[in-house]
Amino acid sequence: MPAPKSIRRTAIQYGAVFSLVYFTLIFFSHAYVIKQLSDESRKQHLSKELENFQAIIEAESPTTDDLSNMIHQFEMLLGHAIVIETASGSVLASPNFDQSQLQGAAEKPEGFIHIAQGANTLFGLKRIFSASEKLASISVLETEGALSERPPKAHLTLLGASAVLLAILLALIGTTTHLTLKPISKIKEDLRRLQSGKQSRLNPHVPEEFRPLIRQLNDLLELSNRRLDRHRRLNSDLSHLVKTSISANLAILSDIDTLPPSREDIVFMTSNLRELDKSLNYRMSKADISGRQMGRTCMPVEITASVITVMEKIFPDTVFRLHTTLPENFSWPMERKDLSELLGNLLENGGKWCQTTVDVTIVRTSSGLSIEVTDDGPGISPEAAATVMDRGTRLDETVAGFGLGLSIVSEIVEDNLGHLEIGSSKNGGARIMILLPFPD
Repeated sequence: MPAPKSIRRTAIQYGAVFSLVYFTLIFFSHAYVIKQLSDESRKQHLSKELENFQAIIEAESPTTDDLSNMIHQFEMLLGHAIVIETASGSVLASPNFDQSQLQGAAEKPEGFIHIAQGANTLFGLKRIFSASEKLASISVLETEGALSERPPKAHLTLLGASAVLLAILLALIGTTTHLTLKPISKIKEDLRRLQSGKQSRLNPHVPEEFRPLIRQLNDLLELSNRRLDRHRRLNSDLSHLVKTSISANLAILSDIDTLPPSREDIVFMTSNLRELDKSLNYRMSKADISGRQMGRTCMPVEITASVITVMEKIFPDTVFRLHTTLPENFSWPMERKDLSELLGNLLENGGKWCQTTVDVTIVRTSSGLSIEVTDDGPGISPEAAATVMDRGTRLDETVAGFGLGLSIVSEIVEDNLGHLEIGSSKNGGARIMILLPFPD
């Protein structure tokens, strides 16, 4: 697939094509308008000439010879042909015109008429007098070319004016396009500064059409930096824990005087390795958090039902209840593993500390997707809740009694740009409410 052209080049190419089309339409529309104006002008002056000729005839009551002379003088003066049908049925016509064409006027109905014969075309006006004792009809005609000299000049003048207006229009469009695309140059400069490390975010003050894109890019940068910070922090903690555990075990195993190790030493080493395994699992869970990914979706209701099925096997004496009006195939833009990890930790904590029941409520609100988990256990104190939501919380600073799950939940919610609240349920137990916003 060929690479897209630049916007400016595309605008110029389309502008040239559209200008040609525009100019062609103007050409034909001018020809049509000028033809209509020319015909209307002819109709008006022919109607006036016919009325004048009729008035003269009615005022003077001329004989047939007089009518012939009047027709000839009218032709010499104005260059128009006259065709008169008398009440007796005779036809008097201008002698210097094609008589076969003029005879055709007698066959035409009343009104404006065209008589075409060969290359010569006559255009005229015919009026019938049903109440007159002398006249049956009068037709005034002129050749089509008689008034065809001015329209081409007017046509060229209009085309010239249209060309000037088109050039001005293209200049205005070009200027508008340049000013409209100017912010793109600033965005490109921001990207160059971002790549060179001179700034950490793109400037959000851009035209409205680019704001969603810039917001998405800044969110991706924030997510990338957050992941990098988390991995560095986890690697540092992991290095410290592994070194400490290895050092402690090596100290016991390298003491030649006490080999083989005593029962107390073996118990210590086993406990130490179990804690190390637990720490590794915790940190691997945090390292696997994906955060909001474009193009990824999951089905919250289906995932929640699956997690509840697992938890019912782990905690057979606990009742897990799902409350939602959403269909099972309802999808949400979030990594499936993130949501599974989030729900698994919340329900596991609820299963550990509840008395009998854990309730999960999933609702789609005007702000996003709301997930609420409540239990009837001892609850979480406000001080402990504040500690859990601290972004810098370490393994040894997590809430006592609630394990490592809430710390992981907090990281998942933060990486998905959500909001986490910890409080008390109606039964006095813990209430954890998560709001995941709609993607921008």
